[in-house]
Amino acid sequence: MSGKSIDAQQKTVEAFLAASKRSSASVQIRRTFVQQGTQRNPVPGPLHKMVRAHDERALDLFLLHRLTASHADWDTTHEAMVWARALGLTTPQDTGAAAVSKVWVKLDRKYRLVERERRGRLATVTSLLEDGSGDPYIPPKGVGDSYIRLPFAYWADGWYRTLRLPGKAVLLIALSLSRKPAFKLPTERAPKWYGISADTAERGLRELQDRKLLSRGHSLREDWLSGTVTTREYHYSVLDPFLPPAALKSVAP
Repeated sequence: MSGKSIDAQQKTVEAFLAASKRSSASVQIRRTFVQQGTQRNPVPGPLHKMVRAHDERALDLFLLHRLTASHADWDTTHEAMVWARALGLTTPQDTGAAAVSKVWVKLDRKYRLVERERRGRLATVTSLLEDGSGDPYIPPKGVGDSYIRLPFAYWADGWYRTLRLPGKAVLLIALSLSRKPAFKLPTERAPKWYGISADTAERGLRELQDRKLLSRGHSLREDWLSGTVTTREYHYSVLDPFLPPAALKSVAP
């Protein structure tokens, strides 16, 4: 992508940020997008379907829509070429409108995260629940209806453009776990807990550490039923700019 195209993409995204008028400077995404079920029996959320399908555009567009659908009725209406420019799909030969339309169809029919309806020459896109059930969207309410806070810095600082899909997925997972100063994410548990491969989890963790968005420490645990006796356990902490005062709350502002 040329420097001019990147500049147009960033300015479009920044216009989305300003137009959202979110006082928290963050986007609330239910934790069910990442993981559902119980602690004993976790069920991967819709995120894993995008990762397994290598569908980075769908994730990018979903997050952008959650950013822009900031008021009841939780919908947005923009020209297709505006969305395409925000996704970096515009070229001198093509506005990207057809490509972005295909992504909307997948978010609607495959992932069941939005509902798309044409009103005149423009399409209105309405949020659905983040769990992929296809149920109408309502803001998080009450204890147990927890959500991830994705700071505006994700877009303002260009991370949406420079992180790869494993890094984006693991960032969302990390934010869902960052209620504590440090959290554990054993990569061998990633398939069961989040529906992504251990290799993808490892690549995502490594990318976030390389970009100074995640730190890693370790502790030693004795296990006298193992051959080595001592086991090293890794723990991670989210770093600025993705560590707001409370990255995961139980009640939306």
